[in-house]
Amino acid sequence: MKKYDKFPAKVYVDTFLKPDLHIYKTVFKKALFQINYAQCIMLKEQKIISDEEAKIIFKNLNEIENEFDFENLEYNEKYEDLFFLIEKTLIDRIGVDTAGKLHTGRSRNDMEHTMFRMELRKCIVLTIKDLFSLSEHLIKRSEKGTSEIILLYTHGQPAQASTLAHFLSAVIEFCLRDIERLTKALDLVNMCPMGAAAITTSGFPLSRERMAKLLGFEKIVKNSYGAIASCDYITTTYSALKIASINLGRFVQELVTWTGFEVSQIYVPDGFVQISSIMPQKRNPVPLEHLRLRLSLCNGECDKIINTMHNTPFADMNDSEREVQSEGHKAFSLMSKILPLLSGFVESIEINKKSVKNRIKSSMATITELADSLVREESISFRQAHEVSHLLSRKLISKDIALDDVDFEEFASIFKKIIGFKPSISNERFKEVCTPEYFVKVRNLPGGPSEKSMESDLEIYKKNLEEYKKYISNIEKFISKSANQISVF
Repeated sequence: MKKYDKFPAKVYVDTFLKPDLHIYKTVFKKALFQINYAQCIMLKEQKIISDEEAKIIFKNLNEIENEFDFENLEYNEKYEDLFFLIEKTLIDRIGVDTAGKLHTGRSRNDMEHTMFRMELRKCIVLTIKDLFSLSEHLIKRSEKGTSEIILLYTHGQPAQASTLAHFLSAVIEFCLRDIERLTKALDLVNMCPMGAAAITTSGFPLSRERMAKLLGFEKIVKNSYGAIASCDYITTTYSALKIASINLGRFVQELVTWTGFEVSQIYVPDGFVQISSIMPQKRNPVPLEHLRLRLSLCNGECDKIINTMHNTPFADMNDSEREVQSEGHKAFSLMSKILPLLSGFVESIEINKKSVKNRIKSSMATITELADSLVREESISFRQAHEVSHLLSRKLISKDIALDDVDFEEFASIFKKIIGFKPSISNERFKEVCTPEYFVKVRNLPGGPSEKSMESDLEIYKKNLEEYKKYISNIEKFISKSANQISVF
């Protein structure tokens, strides 16, 4: 049919080229101009264009960037995309004999993957900095919570007494690992494809290294084919972000459990509570549900990008370009809302001491330490001590008696029946070893909940965090310095 004889077919314009132009001008325009400026500087320094030509090209590019009405730009079938529109506008202003030299030795292939990496780099850096903030809130709240007793669960059942600092330190550790994974992804993203051209570089005496430096990259993607064909910088990034969303989602779900009426481990301040429209007694910690939902959405967005790369050709192809790149930014946008809200919630955590105390008593969550103390003080094996404690707990549960309220003689009778002699432990000592405070105090191995262990661990976390912050700061400084080299040309 004749309506399909001329490019671009109207249906192609309506369904792809128009939406693609919107993505190009709103997401990647700034990076495109930065690449053009850097190319102009590099060509001048390599004496491929003259100083005068470089000044004319640079000046007019700058005027196009700042004076052209990109916001209201509509698709024009004369130009396939924004790159060609800018090139044609530059040619119309200064002539093809000068403007036509800007594209020497490059292709849209290496340009676009450079743009994608520049924008993805921004997303990663911002997310890492938000994780810094969350980690700092977790550390500060942990420092206040080294003696705040909580009850930890396994398999959904009450297990052992611990402290808020101990629990939050586990979260701090996976946050630091998430930062590490995103930092590794950033290292892979932060490599410049420019100079790869379409596939095989160019016969012109370009400086790939200089282009990289001008655009804030410390390294180039060495192999020119890999520079335009490899997509593991994408899959690595979204894999790291996916793991972070899973980790944080599990933390949030635990907080949801803690706020439930039956558990009531933490009190949620009014700023994070929404009321019911009909039930006047309800206090719904809805922000936690929003966090859980958005983390699931973020997880899904990451999956979408990773799965899109599956079974695509190992070549330059649209499957890894503007459309999917901008979709991927949605995952980072979600995370940019998640992390500040979660940081605020962490800061607000208040332990419901009465509820915790009652549940520790009724669940006998400290009886493990009774068994441990019997081993140390009665010179019996752990299995024997465990049997004594197990039988004691069964009897107390059947009678609905808390460990704190047990008749010492009942314990002594069980001990003698199983071990064959009376215990030497006193009633006072028995009571002491069954308290949650003692339970925590003696667990002072590395990573344990004792105050001494926690203070040591928190210092290590702070040191590690400062190292990551310094690393990201150096990257930002390098990018800023590179941008300044372009702006003062």
